[in-house]
Amino acid sequence: PTCRAHVLGAEQEIIANHVLNGQVKMVFWPMLDLGPNSENAAATAFCAGEQDPAQFWAAHHRLYEDQVNVYLARRGYFVDVAAELGLDGAAFEACYDGEAMRTLLRELDAARREVDVRQRPTFDVNGQRLLGSQPYETFAEVIAGQLP
Repeated sequence: PTCRAHVLGAEQEIIANHVLNGQVKMVFWPMLDLGPNSENAAATAFCAGEQDPAQFWAAHHRLYEDQVNVYLARRGYFVDVAAELGLDGAAFEACYDGEAMRTLLRELDAARREVDVRQRPTFDVNGQRLLGSQPYETFAEVIAGQLP
């Protein structure tokens, strides 16, 4: 199954128990509806992921844990996050400032709106939608029901 998730609580257990063994593919869809830094935070994570897919999740977690500062941040904050993660600064800034990444993020945001995803967090496990934070056990049950 494909699990489209945005969560830190159950996320680690989903990864450990289902993603790493190949049962589940986790896909993240940005939601750009909390001001301009929604897009800047998403660009930071996606640009980190372009250098190394694991860095997407590292950036995502770092920004999620520092939400208080993210939505008031300026460009330098996001560049500093990339530096903290050990990313190639020039490559990061080219991606972050580039229109291609911004266009992709807006397209992904539009795609989630087209399927009426408006709540944070929203999870989609092969078409079965779960709204709001969920315990790992809920995901495990839904995933088990999707496996052959």
